[in-house]
Parts: sequence; C-alpha cells; structure tokens
Amino acid sequence: MTGLLGAGRPADLRRPSIRLALNESSYGPTPTVARALRSWAATANRYPGFRTDRLRAAIAVHAGMPADWVAVGAGATGVLDQLFQAATPGDEIVGATPTFDGYPLLAAARGLRYRGIRVGSDGGVDLDSLAAGVTPSTFAVIVCSPHNPTGSVVDAAALARFVAAIPEHVRVILDEAYLEFAEAASGPDPLRSGVLAATHPNLVVVRSFSKAFGLAGLRVGYAFGAGRPIEEIRAVELPFAVGAAAEVAVPVALAAVAETRRRVARIVADRERLAAGLREVGLPPLKSHANFLYLPTHDPVALTERFAQGGIAVKACAAGVRMSIGSTAETDAVLEWVRRA
Repeated sequence: MTGLLGAGRPADLRRPSIRLALNESSYGPTPTVARALRSWAATANRYPGFRTDRLRAAIAVHAGMPADWVAVGAGATGVLDQLFQAATPGDEIVGATPTFDGYPLLAAARGLRYRGIRVGSDGGVDLDSLAAGVTPSTFAVIVCSPHNPTGSVVDAAALARFVAAIPEHVRVILDEAYLEFAEAASGPDPLRSGVLAATHPNLVVVRSFSKAFGLAGLRVGYAFGAGRPIEEIRAVELPFAVGAAAEVAVPVALAAVAETRRRVARIVADRERLAAGLREVGLPPLKSHANFLYLPTHDPVALTERFAQGGIAVKACAAGVRMSIGSTAETDAVLEWVRRA
C-alpha cells in the first residue's frame, strides 16, 4: 500500500485502460436490448417521435403512474437542465458538496448559483443543514440518494420529513440515478418515491438509464412528479428530444427485469469484493450503495495519478477519489494491482 499512498516502488506509466472514472457500466446492453438495437440500425435514417409520448407512456406503465407525471429527456442532466430553465438568473440551487459535477455546471449555464452544504465525515447528506440552507432566493434543493460521489443513502423517514419541511414554492429534486444498486432495506425504493411525489407537488424525482441499464451512450433519462416541476420540464421539451435508438432500447430494457437484476447483483458483489480488497491494503472506502466506491484521502490528485500509473482511470473529488465498479475482470485487475503497488 505504500506504493499507492507514498513513493513506493515505481509503477509502469501507461495511458489508463480501465475506465472507472465516469460511473458507466462496463457491460454492454443486455442481450435483449442489443438485439433490439441491431434491428433498429436499419431504420436509423428515420426521425424519432416528434414528442416523447411513446417513451413516456412505457416508463409510466413500468413505474405504475399516470403518463402526465413523466417527463423524458437527454439523460438525467437533460431533464434537470429543462427544469433549471424555469428559474430566474441569480436564483440559488442548494445541494450537498462534494456532489455530481453536473449540478453546479448546469446551474452556472442558466445564470444560477449553486450553494453546497458539506456532507458528513461518513459521506452522508445532512438533510437538516440542507433545509436550513433554503432562503428566499432558493429555486430548488437537490438530494442525491445514493449520493454521488460518496455512495450514501438518505433514510426514508428522514427524507419524508425533509420534503414536508421545504416551502412549497421551492422545488425538491430527488436524484435517484443509482437507485437500482441500493439495498432496499436501507435505501430509497421506487414505490416510496412515487408516494412522496403524489403528496408533495413540489417534488420531482430524477432517474437515469445510464447506470444499471447500461445505456449511457443513448442519453436518456426521466423525471416524474405530480406538480409544477414536471410541467416546467415538459414546457421546454424540444422536438425529437430523445433519439430513436433510445425509443427502441428503453421499453425493451424495462421489460428485461431479470437480466438487469442479474447484472446489478454482479456489480454489487464486485463492489463489496473491491471494498474488502482496498481495506486490506490500507485504503478503506466509505460504505457505498451505488456502482462506485469513495476513497477518502488528503491528496486526491496524487492518488488519482497513482492509479493512472497502473492503467486505472478514477476521479479525484474534493477530499477523496471515486472509483466506479467495472466488470469482474476489471475488478480482478484492480485488486491485483493495488496488492502489488
């Protein structure tokens, strides 16, 4: 472990070949989705639907909610950007820090200010501090659960109290991009989020097909809610907003429940195996409920560069390094390297 945290023995400098920096799935589309995309390729000369009505309907059926509760866009970042367009320049977005890079970037692009509330030492989002941070200038408050980059989840009862405490004119964004990787007993679940959305019209839940479903390259995500935020998102939906490949792939992916669950189970197993191996070499990660691990360190840049020397691309964050969970073979390679570094 001295080699990772200190000078150690020199490692071979190479361009990173194991991509663990973006929380992508290292696995391609599931077999049924791959077959559907191959069939679609012959019609790639045709436009997708002018509106996302068919895709929205498929998602609504899967989630058990009315179609007019659902908005679809170019990934979770796409629907968030559409929502931020309803804000007035100078308004505030309140969320945790460190956090997903997209929040402050999207806010800045729309002339908004992102104000970060620091997470706890365990990586947990401080809901009380988030609620206290809401001011008359706050347009929206964001809760990411599982949280990116720490992997923590918020307690369901605490989340319900938090949403109830936020003024109705402030949008509450619940980002569940990593929901499928969270243990049901300790993390948010799809049904509970839907119940919260039904009773709190200022709540909007955002999800993605980029992570568990392995469709990051298709750029498709969705949001749902029963109130104004969904109307604001849909009001600025562009024609042909979601590509035809996504229109084909998403309904098939939603139907392939068993395939997705098997893949998620494999990723979760490798996550726990990698966490144990990192603890063995003196680099313990925080407990994660996502498809990545967060390694606290006083020098994230140095540790990121050290991993790069082993051909492993990871992401430096505020006070740690985030490492995505790759394939089983990639996990084996990472474990082999850290044990001899």
